[in-house]
Amino acid sequence: MIGRPAIFMLGVAATLAVTAIYHGPMGTGDALAAKIERDARAELDRQEMFQVHAKLERGPLRRRLILSGPAGDFQREALPEIMATVPGVDDVAWDPASLPAESAR
Repeated sequence: MIGRPAIFMLGVAATLAVTAIYHGPMGTGDALAAKIERDARAELDRQEMFQVHAKLERGPLRRRLILSGPAGDFQREALPEIMATVPGVDDVAWDPASLPAESAR
């Protein structure tokens, strides 16, 4: 008969294996990231923010959208709230290396 610690460890190992397969060879994690990034790009285009780019954080894959590109102060405040409404996005932040539009000139 298998003891409780062994059953627990088997459960942990199975969970880690399924997670690794989900994010790796099956590509489901990449497919999710690509869909969210496509939806984010469509929203940026609707907002006429053609020079702003949106990427999901990876390594580990998160549902945090990172914005980069030139934007004014108002846009830098409002755009994260708008992008948070994209399905699948949990959090939105600006890339710290991305300068405001006024500084980029």
